[in-house]
Amino acid sequence: MVTKKNWVFMFLPILVLTAVSSLVSLLVPDFYFRDSAIIAMKSSRLDLLHLALVVPLGIVMFALALKEKLWAKLFILGIMADLAFMFGFNAFSLVFNELFLVYVAIFSLCIFGIILGYREVQRTGENRERRASMIVSASFLMLFATTAYGAWLIEVITSTINGTVPESIEGMNLPSSVVHVFDMGLALPMIIIGAVLLYRSKTSGLIVSSITVTFTFLICVSILWMELALQAKGMHFDPGKLYSMYALAPLSIYPLVILHRSAAKLS
Repeated sequence: MVTKKNWVFMFLPILVLTAVSSLVSLLVPDFYFRDSAIIAMKSSRLDLLHLALVVPLGIVMFALALKEKLWAKLFILGIMADLAFMFGFNAFSLVFNELFLVYVAIFSLCIFGIILGYREVQRTGENRERRASMIVSASFLMLFATTAYGAWLIEVITSTINGTVPESIEGMNLPSSVVHVFDMGLALPMIIIGAVLLYRSKTSGLIVSSITVTFTFLICVSILWMELALQAKGMHFDPGKLYSMYALAPLSIYPLVILHRSAAKLS
């Protein structure tokens, strides 16, 4: 039985299924042929990123988590959040394919892994780390979340008033945007909550923000990678999103290092 003490072993099947999903789609020509050209390009490039970065990084973090490194467990929870986001998108938005059950399995395992894992790593009390570094890290996360939330709101409200399809899903043949739901309904509010707690020097803020900053870093790298692929192929891409990720991806490294280093001192 999986408990909050051995939840980390749930990460192994997640990594295996992620690797299998990526390999299948990369080795089978035109695997995403039923999807729009933009979705197919983004999905194939994301599979490559999962195989080259996320899975190897996950293996390293799993080994460190077995040594009871708190920061590594927080990193794993951040990876789970990223994979739940990405494979949730696949399950809800891709035209049905042979990997559908794999998408559902990864999404489900990640959600339950996050629930069980957070119960083990949660901490309370005051965060006694350097105030300045915590403020900078919290400010980055707050800026990222509020800017993204504002951009999505403007896009959705404008499209609602004009009776048009949001620009972010134009050309993708999607009825609506799962990303809007996941971002505005869950991911961005959680980043904001963690940042507020971090501003208040709460240890719970350090824990939550260590998870969300990992998610933020991986999301930024993923978006940058996918938009670059679209640009290289001469396909429709979002210049604003591409150039903002050029800045945000490297900038996210600072809070990523600071927060996980601080979390390591709690172990």
